[in-house]
Amino acid sequence: MDRVDPSDQHGDGRPDAVARARAAILGQLQAGDVPAALDAARHLPDMRPDAVDTLVDIALDVARVDLARGVLATTEATIPAAQAAHIKARIAVHEGELATAKAILVVAIERHPDEVVLRRLLTEVMVAAGTAADARAVLTHIGQPPVNPPAPGSQAAPAAQAEAPDKRIG
Repeated sequence: MDRVDPSDQHGDGRPDAVARARAAILGQLQAGDVPAALDAARHLPDMRPDAVDTLVDIALDVARVDLARGVLATTEATIPAAQAAHIKARIAVHEGELATAKAILVVAIERHPDEVVLRRLLTEVMVAAGTAADARAVLTHIGQPPVNPPAPGSQAAPAAQAEAPDKRIG
């Protein structure tokens, strides 16, 4: 059986225009020209909702985490914090750091509870980490007030900690 080139969308050996454009963008990223890559990504027909996400996709598609991090470092000040957190978590997932991705997403969801894309990625991370059974409980409680919060100004938590060693002794 012949090998199929994934960029060959025509079946005749010609690379698809989108594949060629993505390869050119990858070349711009490798050269460190993020602004030119962003401009080119904005013209891709298959672009994600944002050019920054498209550049991160292109970098991760070829396992170039360093390029994805470079895109984030260059653009982080210009993109929403929730998007930056989403990208950081995607990079962590790509590296197999599921616990890190989960921590990034939990904090981001606390700060941006209405960002569905963060909750969706957290669900995917929890499934990949084998904690799918806990996903519903975690997603339900993130962004909600604590179930048993201490009274304002109360010293309940420190007092309980101070008493704990005595209880173990006696």
